[in-house]
Amino acid sequence: MLLAIPVYNEKKTIPSLIKQTLANLPEQVHRVVCIDDGSTDGSAEVLEEEARRHSNIEIVHQAQNGGYGRSILTSLEIGRARGYTHVITMDCDLQHRPEDLIRFVQEPMDIDLVSGSRYMPESQSQGHAPGDRMEINGRITALLNSRYNWNLTDSFCGFKRFRLAKIDPSVFSETGYAFPMEFWAYARAQKLTIHEIPVSRIYTTDNRTFGEDLDRKRRRYRYYLETLHRSERKFKLQ
Repeated sequence: MLLAIPVYNEKKTIPSLIKQTLANLPEQVHRVVCIDDGSTDGSAEVLEEEARRHSNIEIVHQAQNGGYGRSILTSLEIGRARGYTHVITMDCDLQHRPEDLIRFVQEPMDIDLVSGSRYMPESQSQGHAPGDRMEINGRITALLNSRYNWNLTDSFCGFKRFRLAKIDPSVFSETGYAFPMEFWAYARAQKLTIHEIPVSRIYTTDNRTFGEDLDRKRRRYRYYLETLHRSERKFKLQ
């Protein structure tokens, strides 16, 4: 099993993240790949230093910032190319607790997608999620449940385990923050098995931005909806 961690301008959190991750790395996870998505703050150098210190950490550099979705797709492509059966993805900003990694390897291996949820009753919380993010997450999650007859509680958590035998990264085109919308449409079209597990909800700062005009709540919500509808047409769900 491969653990993939997308990284973009996280110089300050990398040392702590790597330390915590290695201390909580399940034995089923054989390697950690950090995807540097064109960072400009010195993250690349910090990552390389960590890789020199730890033999089971590898760094993949993307010359330019390709977006969140592009980093996830790169993770899946690497996993498939190297013969891994599963890839776990985890964020680099310490909003995902490495202590929760064990939960992902304990789930049956024949589940196509094990998806972390920060909004299950068992999910622990630290800090408060920005209101606009909670609102959009709730609205999109309710929409997916209504359209696909699902029971999701969190449609945007990036803490996931993918079974590569059922997922083809080459079919995706969305490389930005709306990648989950395209993936959910694909999951429905392919009839993937999905199981949510509780993970911690950690927000220690609310100053992170989406860039461009996506910090505007209405524009971001519309972007997600447009991507979902386009993906449904693409995968013939409409």
